Amino acid sequence: MNRRTSLFLLTTVALSVMFVWHFWNTALRPNSLASGPRFVIESGAQVDSVVKKLDHEGRIQHPHSFRRYLQWRGWTQDGALREGRYVIPPNLDNRTLANLLRSGSREAVAVQFTSVRQPSDLAKSIAPQLSLDSSSLMAAMRDPLLAARHGVTLDGLRTRFIPNTYEVWYDLSAQDFVKKMASEWEKWWTKSRRAKAEKRGLNPTEVGILASIVKAETSKMDEAPTVAGLYLNRLKRGMRLQADPTLIYALGDPSIRRVLNVHRKIDSPYNTYLNSGLPPGPINYPEPGYLEAVLNAEDHSYIFMCAREDFSGYHAFAKTNREHEKNARRYRRALDRQGVYR
Repeated sequence: MNRRTSLFLLTTVALSVMFVWHFWNTALRPNSLASGPRFVIESGAQVDSVVKKLDHEGRIQHPHSFRRYLQWRGWTQDGALREGRYVIPPNLDNRTLANLLRSGSREAVAVQFTSVRQPSDLAKSIAPQLSLDSSSLMAAMRDPLLAARHGVTLDGLRTRFIPNTYEVWYDLSAQDFVKKMASEWEKWWTKSRRAKAEKRGLNPTEVGILASIVKAETSKMDEAPTVAGLYLNRLKRGMRLQADPTLIYALGDPSIRRVLNVHRKIDSPYNTYLNSGLPPGPINYPEPGYLEAVLNAEDHSYIFMCAREDFSGYHAFAKTNREHEKNARRYRRALDRQGVYR
């Protein structure tokens, strides 16, 4: 073997070793570290910002080699690493890690929300649990096309959000989340529940609206069927509901504890002192128990109610205005003793 051939072979071997080392170092070298919570890539995140986040959260040992691998594969454009929630096991090489972060990893998450008063409060509660911002969710909740698709008004669309825990994809869009809630509402309304609503002279949306008033009136679930029965009695008799919580909702001031005559003059479709029947939409987001309370309302003859003077949260019910006035005077005196004038 002559000198030139030997030199050529040595050069080839050296280049091969360098290539193998470079390939191992760039693609196959273990890089990921043990991770804690899910690693989140937000929608529209740039590749460089994702690498910096991996490094900042202590999820990779060699950010520069991971960046080189992405450059080598041509995966540096926006969106190359897809939004999602990722479980990153330890000791992944750059190739496996990159493929994982390009998969989208559509993880199902449990979204939970409890009863709130306003749509904005609901959006702020839900959005952080998904890859959404509250403004986009609010826009979807106010989308007239979505409401029309489900055969309801925008006010009626709000009844479709039943506080509970729901399993959804983490990267679900705002519009798809609203559709999901409408779908869950339809599932909740079984044939037997619809029959109960019809027997009460209500449709499902009206049950949701009345349930929100019952919820606002009492936090005592054992009393909710009694309250529901009272309002159903008023509706049957053609009486105005005269529900103080609807005035407070119309006024937009939940701090009001004592409804005054001046409050009853507010010009609002939610003023049930001036307008007959149910308001156009719910005044909060009632839990399923309150929907059931309306469907299984207590049969009685009460048409008046007033908070008890012991501030227990329960109410004194009455069949006549005379009896109701006695209850109301006791409660007003109790408020005076407490110094509550508003």
